[in-house]
Amino acid sequence: MTRRDFRGAVETPRPAAAWLMSLFASATLWVTELLPLWIVGLQLVAYGWSYATRNDPPGFRTNPIWLNVGMLGITTVTIRSALAGNPATISLAFFTALAQGLQLLDARPRRSEFLLVALALFQVVLASNLTDSILFPPLVLLFLVSVTWTLLVHTLQMEAIEAGDPEAASRAIRSDLTRLTAAATCGCLVLALILFLVLPRVRTNMLRASLPGGLAISGFSDHVRLGEVGKIRKDRSVVLRVEVVDGELPDPARAYWRGLAFDGFDGRNWSVSQPEHSAARRLVAGVGRFGIVLEPESIDQTAQRIIREPVRGGVLFSAGRPLRIEGPFQRVERGPNGAVYLPGRADDRIRYTIWSKPSEGDAETLRLDRATAPVEPAPGGRRSTTRYLALPDFDPRIARLAAEMVAGAETDFDRALRIQNRLREVGRYTDDPPPMGDDDSSPIESFLLGGLEGHCEYFASAMVVLARTEGLPARLVNGFAGGVPNALGDFVEVTQADAHSWVEVHFDRAGWVRFDPTPPDLRLRAMNDTTLFSQLAQVGSALELWWFQRVVDFDSADQIGALRGLWLAWKGDGQADEGKARTASGQRTSPSFWEDSLRGFAPAMLALFALAALYALAHSAAGARESVPEAYRRALAFLARRGWQRGSTTSARDFARQIAQDIPGEGADAFERITERYLAERFGARESQDLAGELAILERTVDRMRLRNQANVG
Repeated sequence: MTRRDFRGAVETPRPAAAWLMSLFASATLWVTELLPLWIVGLQLVAYGWSYATRNDPPGFRTNPIWLNVGMLGITTVTIRSALAGNPATISLAFFTALAQGLQLLDARPRRSEFLLVALALFQVVLASNLTDSILFPPLVLLFLVSVTWTLLVHTLQMEAIEAGDPEAASRAIRSDLTRLTAAATCGCLVLALILFLVLPRVRTNMLRASLPGGLAISGFSDHVRLGEVGKIRKDRSVVLRVEVVDGELPDPARAYWRGLAFDGFDGRNWSVSQPEHSAARRLVAGVGRFGIVLEPESIDQTAQRIIREPVRGGVLFSAGRPLRIEGPFQRVERGPNGAVYLPGRADDRIRYTIWSKPSEGDAETLRLDRATAPVEPAPGGRRSTTRYLALPDFDPRIARLAAEMVAGAETDFDRALRIQNRLREVGRYTDDPPPMGDDDSSPIESFLLGGLEGHCEYFASAMVVLARTEGLPARLVNGFAGGVPNALGDFVEVTQADAHSWVEVHFDRAGWVRFDPTPPDLRLRAMNDTTLFSQLAQVGSALELWWFQRVVDFDSADQIGALRGLWLAWKGDGQADEGKARTASGQRTSPSFWEDSLRGFAPAMLALFALAALYALAHSAAGARESVPEAYRRALAFLARRGWQRGSTTSARDFARQIAQDIPGEGADAFERITERYLAERFGARESQDLAGELAILERTVDRMRLRNQANVG
């Protein structure tokens, strides 16, 4: 029997580490939340049953017919998943998850654990393309340890059985082997980290599937039914994480992130009108890595770095009117109402930096301005738009209500302000407004002529209707407002519960100005939530942001920024670079994320490298001391106490010749023999000898010489 045949005929249980390896690999797929619960349940049953019966498996576990039937069922599930329209990665995840359980149930003789390891590794590779979860890296670390240990134990078992001593494998697994395995795993992780930092980064979506659909929120497409934003507000899923490039985090009561602006309203539905003589969206030229200019820069602009979760329509959010944007993309598109879209990236989490001008203006300046419709290109020249004043037929009482609200106002700004404040003061905010009106009337009519109870969409829609009734060009804006500051990560966390609608009124010189008629007291989330759960949630959110920015979204631009940041930190001229990083208009450009990070981490990294160097030197010195024979070390110490110190650049033989000039012949000869023996042991690999007699001669000679010198002095 050949060695290959022998190993194929061995019937021995798998090592327990094989189940741990499979469990950790499957857990990486579980955190994607893309596996149905019935598949997870089947996996757990297969893992538990196969482990419990590993020493005495039932007959079907060695019967190829039943195992092939199981594989046929797995193949059927995979094909049905693909035919149902699931991405290929999801169907492959179904296959590998179920095949892993079947492989553990297979108790037939096997030559190696290659197939089991390959299935586990494929699950981890699939999961890496399906999730950005912070739970993924610790699971990968546990998987690496378990797979290394599985292969090691299996190899030992096969070698021991082949040698005729099966118990030898257990005797070989000792603490030193465990330490060696841990050291090898750590070495692989360090090597992987180095390769991750230095290898060129190539972004690909070839294996990427859509992230869970819960974050592909509604309310951000070109057509929205009244009430959809209210539905979004019942979801606490994170949709934006916002960092401020310069300055402090915004006050939640004044923090807004603009998404889409709607101009068309039929009483129940809002829409983005398509201009007659231009495309619905226009491509903005530029490269995201170098910055895409949307509008001329402004003195009072603000810059924010935003992580956006998947959003239907691919909308990008800004703190006001967007002026410039940077990010890992090649192009962006602008809508007719100023919205910014990222085509083809609606299902991706995206990181970008955006400069914007606030949509709120100075009251005194606005009182000198006029509310006029914006001018747009048209045949024969530019002309004022009418769509921001268009209204369906409403109950005449609404016009009388609008006139009553603005009575006595002398400027257009004061008229808009009167409408905003009246709705704030009289209205009552609720996320669950009662049913309003029948099929023939508009919910806004019922809202305005009833109890003024509703959520932000009703208040904003009502203000647009009232403003347009008074001749003020207005539109509704959907976005997010408020958020909760995360002190640990120094960013604002915005969830779908922060979805909000407000109003923009167009002025001749100031442009579009924001008004918010919704009562803010119940809209904003509690800011003083200090429960343990909320604090743990903030820690998890900060870790997830760190993981995404520094690992998941790490690319070639970040590599360049990291190297540049290390160079600047080494030179210590960050302040000089600060002045160079300003544009001609005086506004600071976006610093590299890794440049900022490494400036902070550089001292810690240098300290860590210094400690590692000291540790290596200490061990090197300890090794050098151990390589020096005891007799020579004692001789050097004795001579140093008597005033003869060997210099760091003096060789052993040169020092022996110096001693021979100062010490009489017998002592010099003894030290020379000690020196030659030291050189022979250290460089000739000879066995050590007892030189206690030579050392005694040296000590006696030196002591006699000292006594004679003292007598001569006396």
